[in-house]
Amino acid sequence: MLEVRSEAEAILGLCDQDLTKLFFEQTMRRNLSRTVRRLDLLIEAGSEEDRALGEKALSRLGFLPGE
Repeated sequence: MLEVRSEAEAILGLCDQDLTKLFFEQTMRRNLSRTVRRLDLLIEAGSEEDRALGEKALSRLGFLPGE
């Protein structure tokens, strides 16, 4: 609970611009996780062309396939 309290206090201390930036970063991080999972599925279950496409996309995002 102490960690959550600290996060809540930090959020309340942010100016509007910093809060917007934090919200955007957290949203993108969540979306990135979902995108990486979906690309992994494409690599595993897709055709040879799909596998190559998924691997290239993961590489472009800075991930190695199977990470």
